[in-house]
Amino acid sequence: MSQTVLQKGFSAVELLITLFIAATFIAAGYQLYSVVIKNGGEARARAKATNIAYDNLRRYAQDAASPCANVTPSPTPTVPADSGLSNTILAVTINCPYGVGAPVTKVNVSLKYGNPQQEVVHAIYVTP
Repeated sequence: MSQTVLQKGFSAVELLITLFIAATFIAAGYQLYSVVIKNGGEARARAKATNIAYDNLRRYAQDAASPCANVTPSPTPTVPADSGLSNTILAVTINCPYGVGAPVTKVNVSLKYGNPQQEVVHAIYVTP
């Protein structure tokens, strides 16, 4: 006759396997969390850069509404000090894609920011 031994609780091997699986899930979750945080910061910086570039585009497009003449933007474009962006370079160009005196003016705004350098470009054609 055989005697059956009832086991209560978990063995050490079962506990080690459970802990290994839990540690794997926690490590994967942490990696996912760090990627989400990094991408969120990049998206926030890009949104700020886009807003600054678009605001400058609207401001200089109003000035370029006169008949086309290659002019330098006035006043000099600037990035707000509280923008939170580093290494910013803002360039605005106003030119005549169809020749001087044509009724169309092109305003181009380029904002480079961050390290490594990233760029946001907005352009618009303006007619009087």
